[in-house]
Amino acid sequence: MQSDNLLNKKNIAIIFPAWTNCGTYRVVVGQIAAYAEMGANIYPIALSMTPNATPENKSKWRGFLASAHEIRDICHLGGPPLAPLLSYDYLWNALWPYFHGNHAKIRTWLIEHARLSQEIEAQKFDLIHCNHFFSMPVAKRLAKEKIPILLETHDIQARQFEIMNKLNWCLKPKVTYEQLLVEELAQLKQASALIHLNAEEKSLFESLLPNKKHILLYPSVNKITLSSPGDEIVMIAANNPPNLESICWLLDKVAPKTKNFSVSIYGDADKGMQKFFPELFNKFKSSFKGEIRRLEEAYQNAKAIILPAISGHGLSIKTVEALSTGLPLIATSIAFRGMDFPTQNLQGVFIADTAENFAKALDKNILANTSLDNKITKPQGTVEFYDKTFSPAQYKENLKKIASEFM
Repeated sequence: MQSDNLLNKKNIAIIFPAWTNCGTYRVVVGQIAAYAEMGANIYPIALSMTPNATPENKSKWRGFLASAHEIRDICHLGGPPLAPLLSYDYLWNALWPYFHGNHAKIRTWLIEHARLSQEIEAQKFDLIHCNHFFSMPVAKRLAKEKIPILLETHDIQARQFEIMNKLNWCLKPKVTYEQLLVEELAQLKQASALIHLNAEEKSLFESLLPNKKHILLYPSVNKITLSSPGDEIVMIAANNPPNLESICWLLDKVAPKTKNFSVSIYGDADKGMQKFFPELFNKFKSSFKGEIRRLEEAYQNAKAIILPAISGHGLSIKTVEALSTGLPLIATSIAFRGMDFPTQNLQGVFIADTAENFAKALDKNILANTSLDNKITKPQGTVEFYDKTFSPAQYKENLKKIASEFM
């Protein structure tokens, strides 16, 4: 280990929500691996918002532990016991606001009341690396008012909550975006520094919190290595509002314009489509392959990848994963949001922002089994771009510089 490594043997808590079906989980896996390679003593802490998901109640953790195969053996667990959920405080200050769409309040409240293991409560840390604003109550508890807290924002969550409220029932008056943002910023202000996953996100938060320290850190995304080209056109989609909107656009607007539509959609988005868009789901039921245990399994079947994003904020982790495969990509411009690079110049990428152009790209370059030709001079390939920007090696060096400032 190099003598200038200030993180060697330091105790670092990595706090994150107990999710595995979204980009946050893959970012966290990268954090854990990087700190471990730097010689730090790592303490990953997964926090659940499920009632009675306490560390000792493993029955509540079966789903997470089954999916989190990369880190389950080293994870510490935390979640709210039942007793606080029977209190007036919960009913009035968390549950009632939630009925009006205030996801910020209920998430923060549940995390604040999370029970942690005695080992974690007693452990002395040198640095807290916290993911998502609503995890801050546990970060502050472990920091004991003296340990630095690096908080990764993972986009403005108030925007995500606003989208969720459009799809779900809420009591009136429905909480506003501005009210959600106030809750979020109140937690962010308490961190030592804010880490942002892309340039757009950093710029937005700098305007909202000009007195805080803001740091740009592209996430580490593991490379998807293919054994051999498959025979499917693949889309990866977790069950969240932006993905459901993208699928609806693909199936309702793009598919009818193709000559022979054939796309395999992997991920648990089938659940959301079945619930909110049953007619469209039933019409294209054969396209939905469901959730898979390991993401790599879906890519092994691919001959090409599509990224038909029409909404969303923040860096798309699945876009980075797609770049790492070296496979041909057909995507909308918004799929490359947050990347400070002219992605239309990347070799093997075809940008199509209208349903007509997307359908033409599928017919001409993918469904017809011909090679993808962007007809643009391409100075840099997708894999090379990934290696220089999102590889674990590059991420480790960037994180080392940032974390060392707080040692």
